[in-house]
Parts: sequence; structure tokens; C-alpha cells
Amino acid sequence: MTAIAQQISIKTDSYLKQYRDWCHYDMLPWWLENGIDRQKGGFFEQFDLQGNADRNCTRRVRVASRQIYSFSHAHTLGWTDAKATVLNGIDWLIERTWGKNNEPGFLARVDDDGKAVDQTRDLYDHAFHILALATAYQATKDQQILGMAKNTLDFVEEALSAKNGGWFENQNYGQPRRQNPHMHMFEALLAMFEVSGDTAYLKRADQVAQLLFEQLIDSKTRLLFEFFDTNWKPQIPAQIEPGHMVEWAWLLHRRNSFAASHLNISAASKFLQFGESIGIQENGLLIDTCNIQREPITNSSRLWVQTEWLKALLIAPGQSQQIEHVCQQVFQHYINLSHPALWVDAVNSKNQPIVDKVPASVVYHLISAAAQAEENLSTINSRNIS
Repeated sequence: MTAIAQQISIKTDSYLKQYRDWCHYDMLPWWLENGIDRQKGGFFEQFDLQGNADRNCTRRVRVASRQIYSFSHAHTLGWTDAKATVLNGIDWLIERTWGKNNEPGFLARVDDDGKAVDQTRDLYDHAFHILALATAYQATKDQQILGMAKNTLDFVEEALSAKNGGWFENQNYGQPRRQNPHMHMFEALLAMFEVSGDTAYLKRADQVAQLLFEQLIDSKTRLLFEFFDTNWKPQIPAQIEPGHMVEWAWLLHRRNSFAASHLNISAASKFLQFGESIGIQENGLLIDTCNIQREPITNSSRLWVQTEWLKALLIAPGQSQQIEHVCQQVFQHYINLSHPALWVDAVNSKNQPIVDKVPASVVYHLISAAAQAEENLSTINSRNIS
């Protein structure tokens, strides 16, 4: 290794370790202590920048599952003992939001007291419920939790499957159809395979990947489109979200790590390349949304987009300098220096904060990226020891 390469490796290690350590030692303990509603049950939807919970907003039920996933994943990593929190969260999820009005599936939203506000059975939501339950089973080894994950997936297949590929948005066949829920169903199916070993889940995930390659990616630009009509005709003008492109890069890499596929999963590296080519702005951040001409649709760059970018970089070869850059940007523009465990959710092109709430849903992205960082840092340490 050259002296320059050694310097880059050391710097990347230090910035990456700083991010991993912040998630492990600062962010995670605070959310385990404060993110849980010990008075009324469940998890808080959001906080202000001083760390005060917002009791005036409705709660998306999927946020509960994102927190269950996050704490389960941290438990499995050995970062904390979150088993009791996970089990309590699942109890709340099932007792308060499953099977209401004698209909299967989970509610979409509840109020601060846990009463139904939106009874839609949403595909995007259910992808996270399946992911959370599968990850919770991995952490607890409770067979009932795995059974509930299977029941939830059975509901999605029976109620929402579409003959022309993928699933409908909800039980009312709402439009537009979106790629994003399908990406997270792909993620959930990989999780189900990982905890069960049942290759049927892997085959179903490959069907989603095939839909991605054949319908969701534009054949001319090779960009990932977001919205479609019921027959998968893209909504024009198209909206591009670079964060989803880099998120797919990581997920397809994960799929490829399990077993060989008849699909060209190796094309995942191009999602990172294309996402960066269309999404990196003058301030060095990946933008939330743009059009196919690379023009911003929204003048915002959210934190979760940067953490998904980091994940994709961590599984791509030769990205040490870019990893260093992204980790620096996260601490420079997003981590809330006035509060050790919170963050600024979004900044504009001038790096000015544009949001004054801290959404709990982002913990999922932070933990997922930190877990990948942990894997990379462990590999670096192993090489140094050997």
C-alpha cells in the first residue's frame, strides 16, 4: 500500500469510526430511553431540536416498525440489550393496529392515544412491518414473531398482488403506483430469507428485481423512475430520487451475497454511479429529488439520503475518499451539536437547515448505515491484525 493510500485509509477509518461511534454511543441510547412513549405506548413520531416529543401529530404506524427494526438490529450487533423494548413494541403494534374493523393488515396512522386515524392497508407500511418482524425474530428467536411476519406477508400477497407485476399501493388500488414500496418489499423478502432459509422468499425477491430492471428503470436514461400508472407506464415528467438509486445499489449487493441469481445483479454498481452523476449538488450533498436533466425539483438534501449514499459507498470498491467526504458532510451539516443524539433532518443548497423537527423514522437509516460501517471497520481491523 502506498503512503497516500495509507493516509486515505486511516482518514476514512477515523471518520467512519466517528459515525459508527456516534450511532452506537450517543444516538442509540438516547432513542432507547426517550423515543418510547412510556405513558401511552408505542413510539413517538418526532421531536423538536431540543429533544421534546411532539404529542400534537398523528403517528405513522410504520415508524413503530422502523424503531423495532432499529433496536432489533442494534441488539443483534451486540450494541445494547433491547429485547424487552422490541417485545413491548411488537405487542403494541399487533394489539393496537392489526386486524381492526375485522380486516387483516395494519392500520396506517393512529393518534397520540393510539386510536385509528387512517385505516388504509398500505404496501409501503407493510414492507416495514415484515422487515421489522423478521429482524425482531433474529434478535429474540421468538417463533410467534416469525409467524406474524409470515402472516403479514401472506396478507400482502393475497390482498395487494397485481397480475402485471409487484403489488398495488393499498386495498383501494390507489395511484400512482410507486417503486419505493417495491424496493422495501425486496428488502423485507431478503430479511425473511435470511432468518428462515426458505428460498421461496429469495425467488420472490428476484421477481421484484426483474420488475425493477424491466419496468422501473428507464430504458433510455437508465435512471430509476418513481411513479407509474396501473400498467407501469411512467409518470411524465419523471421525478428522480438519487437516494433511492443508491439504496437499490446496496440492496442488490446484499441479494448477490446470498446466492447466485439469473438476473444481472452485478449491475447494482451502476446505480451508485448514476445516482451520483445526477444527484450530487455544488455543496457536495446528494439532493432529494431532481428531473432527468439533473435540475433540482426540491431544494433540499435530507440526512437519510446521505446515509444511504454512505451504505452504497461502503460496499463499492475504491471509494475511500468519497466515504471520507460523506462522513464529514454528515457531521458538518446534519448532526445537531446542541444535542448529542439528534440531527438536522434537511438542508438547502446553501447548507442552511430547513426543518425544525427530528423524525423518528430516520433512526432506521442511521442504524442501517452504522451496521454496514461496523462490518467495514471490523474487516479493516482484521486485516491490520493479520
